[in-house]
Amino acid sequence: MKKTFIMLLAAGALIASCQPKSKTGANSESVDSVAAVADTTVFEGTIPAADGPGIRYTVKLANDSTAGFAVAETYLEAENGKDQTTNYTGKAENVEKTVDGKQVKGLKLQLGEGNELYFTQPNDSILRMVSAELQESATGLSYDLKKK
Repeated sequence: MKKTFIMLLAAGALIASCQPKSKTGANSESVDSVAAVADTTVFEGTIPAADGPGIRYTVKLANDSTAGFAVAETYLEAENGKDQTTNYTGKAENVEKTVDGKQVKGLKLQLGEGNELYFTQPNDSILRMVSAELQESATGLSYDLKKK
């Protein structure tokens, strides 16, 4: 009789431990993910490419102390007329250099070994792609990503 009672008690404990999380836990997770999205600034735009119609960038920058970023780089009509997208994540690095006698602040996004993007931000709604020396393009073409 005691063995049967202990077996039933153990079975009840096992079933109770296998129950899904309460709704409160699930709701708090969704609130956290919404908060993460709300703390991100998104910039989008298409820049010129030498061998195609352009490269579309979507850059998401965290507005918190993590300095995290996510970049979606899409080469338009890259392979047999189809777009080719590569995604990157990492930590943004603030950089400062002297350009034409002036101090310029920028942002460095490390996409991989030997593959970096540099940006300046002339105003709150534009992220401008620049060279590693933080110099703007002399071609007159637009390298601006606009805030979404």
